Amino acid sequence: MNVHITNIYGFIQDQELKKKQNIYADAAHVLGFKEMGIFNFDVSTDTENELSKRLDGIISSLQFHDLVFIQLPTGNGEHYDNLLINKIKAYNTKVCILLHQTIEYEYVLNAADLIMPTSNEVYASLKERNYTNVFYKKNVNYEFSMTSKSSNILSSDFYIKKYLIDAVDQLEESVLNEQDEDIIHIGFGLHDKDGHYSVWVGTVMQSILEHTDSKLCFHILHDETVSEENKRKLKQVAHQKGDSIQFHFIDTSIFDDVKERLSRFTVGTMFRLMLPEILPNLNKIIYLDADLLVNIDIKDFWNIDITNYYFAGVPDYNTLQHTCNPYPVMNGEVKRENYINCGSVILNLENIRSLGNFKDNCIDYLMNNPSSGLLDQDALNVICKEKVLILDEKWNLFVTFARSQNIQDLRECIYHFAGTFLILYSGCSVDLEYFKTVCRTPWKDSMENYLIRGCFERVNDRIKQYENMITRLCQPGVKHIVYGEENEMVKKLYDCIPFNDGDYRVLKQAYNQNADILPCKNLEALKKENGPIIIFVRWESDNSTAIQNLEKLGFKNEKDFFVIARFFSVFDGGFA
Repeated sequence: MNVHITNIYGFIQDQELKKKQNIYADAAHVLGFKEMGIFNFDVSTDTENELSKRLDGIISSLQFHDLVFIQLPTGNGEHYDNLLINKIKAYNTKVCILLHQTIEYEYVLNAADLIMPTSNEVYASLKERNYTNVFYKKNVNYEFSMTSKSSNILSSDFYIKKYLIDAVDQLEESVLNEQDEDIIHIGFGLHDKDGHYSVWVGTVMQSILEHTDSKLCFHILHDETVSEENKRKLKQVAHQKGDSIQFHFIDTSIFDDVKERLSRFTVGTMFRLMLPEILPNLNKIIYLDADLLVNIDIKDFWNIDITNYYFAGVPDYNTLQHTCNPYPVMNGEVKRENYINCGSVILNLENIRSLGNFKDNCIDYLMNNPSSGLLDQDALNVICKEKVLILDEKWNLFVTFARSQNIQDLRECIYHFAGTFLILYSGCSVDLEYFKTVCRTPWKDSMENYLIRGCFERVNDRIKQYENMITRLCQPGVKHIVYGEENEMVKKLYDCIPFNDGDYRVLKQAYNQNADILPCKNLEALKKENGPIIIFVRWESDNSTAIQNLEKLGFKNEKDFFVIARFFSVFDGGFA
């Protein structure tokens, strides 16, 4: 791992800024830092492509996981500085900004792992603006000079070197933490187009922190959709008990070949495939979805011995109930009872690396099996099927199950909402506890009303579904068709609506069991229907492509077909 520092050259009007940067760079040279030379020029004379190539040249010596001290401002303007830090962060580097003057552009400051003010004035400004990543070492007086006309810099070469060394120690600590057996590593994938996904990740983190005294390191695998404000809030959650958080940028173009098949999922679900590559020094990590509530000490999960396994997890509840039929199960590649729901898993990265490039292996599987619908989960189950440790359901307990069993008291477990929503009036304690946990995060002010409003909107939507449905149900001779496997919710539908001879179910590929009430046909059977029909849909059927498949056939939502979960109450397995 190399340590770099930027330094400005050429003519610049602010000679004091140039002098400060040169002094720090000279001290860094003595410590063995590599220099990244920045030439001052009129940036507007470059096209974006030319500027990008220029910056590539500046960082040509950079390697993954290096440490970089960026001296700001560069004198080349905000746009230049933003592009520079983006280029450097793409290498999953640790970035420290040596800030010689107060700057107003917040993106750069929020993107840094540390900000090192080089004067009392800059330090005071940063604290006034509530930056949480300002470097400060207790019991050390770095002796900022307030009298020198030339600088406001540290008063001696000795203190400049000490300042840099102490910062390197702090930056390296998070890298070295990967080898600290006392630290529990927890990963999340984060694609956040609407700004809400960060809230859910932060809520899971909050629930973890409230139930453990262990040292934690959160790894956020993210793309460009995550705002700097949400990064700051995620840091705020992690730092409340002194734990660490690392952000790892993912280039989503890696997954271009499979993006169109993600259906209701975001590309963030694919990010876990990068873990063995992005964290080369880490041998074990817990990976969690964002729709969880952890009501148990995560240390108990971490301490499960997976030495002889690729990963550990809980069999998928819906698959066990035959209400979901993942492609690898239907294809005979994985036994139904061994198909793991990957919302809460422990990964043995060291063993997974022995299989070759994990991300490439998974993408190859998905390209060769275009019918796979639960992409990363299907691939992980197939590629690692020889060494999977099956865990107790408490490590991934579906909230729908807890509600159906009318479980009032919170259990010591990891709850998984898994496609359902927060329902404050469900009577199930997990819903109320989740709401309270969200309200203990930095997003409280914006999310409290949002979540309450969402509950009312789903009730209103339920009424609307019934209003639209009645018209179709009252048509003479209407045929009733169900899209999906039979589960408790579908059987309750049978009790509510009088089904007749000739009514049936469909799936993309017909799947019948002895206990089924209605026979199942291939989805293509719908093309032969000439009379009036009404289709009741389990949205999660056919790997959550049911609605999309019906729309491709020309059927209209809320007119020709209705999603069962939208008009059933939460007590019957619905959304409202």
